[in-house]
Amino acid sequence: MLPRLCRGAAIALLSLACLFTFLPKVFAQSTTDGAIGGTVYDSTGAAVPNANVSVQNEGTNAVVNATTDAQGFFRVIHLQPANYTVTISAAGFQEYKAEHTVVTVGSFTNLEPHLTVGNSSQTVTVTDAAPLVNTNSPEVNSVINQQQINNLPINGGRWSNFAVLTPGVVSNSDGFGLLSFRGVSALLNNVTVDGADNNQAYFSEERGRTRAQYSTSEEAVQEFQVNTSNYSAEYGRAAGGVINTVTKSGTNQFHGQAFFRDRDNDWGAKKRLYHAHHAGFFRQFCDKCL
Repeated sequence: MLPRLCRGAAIALLSLACLFTFLPKVFAQSTTDGAIGGTVYDSTGAAVPNANVSVQNEGTNAVVNATTDAQGFFRVIHLQPANYTVTISAAGFQEYKAEHTVVTVGSFTNLEPHLTVGNSSQTVTVTDAAPLVNTNSPEVNSVINQQQINNLPINGGRWSNFAVLTPGVVSNSDGFGLLSFRGVSALLNNVTVDGADNNQAYFSEERGRTRAQYSTSEEAVQEFQVNTSNYSAEYGRAAGGVINTVTKSGTNQFHGQAFFRDRDNDWGAKKRLYHAHHAGFFRQFCDKCL
């Protein structure tokens, strides 16, 4: 009996090893960063192994290096959401450089560069961008970026309200800013900031809402990902949607912002408990106050 059990265990372990050996190259990125990867080809469409890949953050100049495998595949993970310059070099080929390659939070940016035979001192430069259609994963999501957050108007400073720009997301119409995904209750969402929980456990809703807002200022938000369905397991905890947010981390360029909010009662449709006749920094008022 024992030898038979040993043979069975050995077969099971061998099968498991074969399964992991032949699995496709799918690696998950974190909920707080992104990734760049793809397959490097030559002009005939053949894979280029052992090519050197350099990924440089255009804001901080931080560089991450990688090498393509035997199938010409590479992947660089844990990249801060930003614009990157990807440089690829291999013996006997011209250097390939893709500038302004966009990495967004929780997403994978796919590149399929084709190297040209020639002197390695020559460089082919292209301007790349994030794909308009996601062909790498099954989740349905969109990213609200810094340009939208800076330029679109918002009432009250709650950045998550920008999620209504995503198809299938609507306000629950009670005036407090909770969101409904695909008609699911607004109490069944999951909101994170830099990977940390931003939900109120007692009321099962985003922190703040009807009370004094406990939420990151929109000025501190870099971008956020709105996952409406088919999102992967690392998000979870939601029958509705997931709002995955990252805050700004800075670049080599020195800059700052100064702003104030003025909610003057003379411009309001209702009288409020607080009269905003004087401008106040970071001051916000509840529309439901009488």
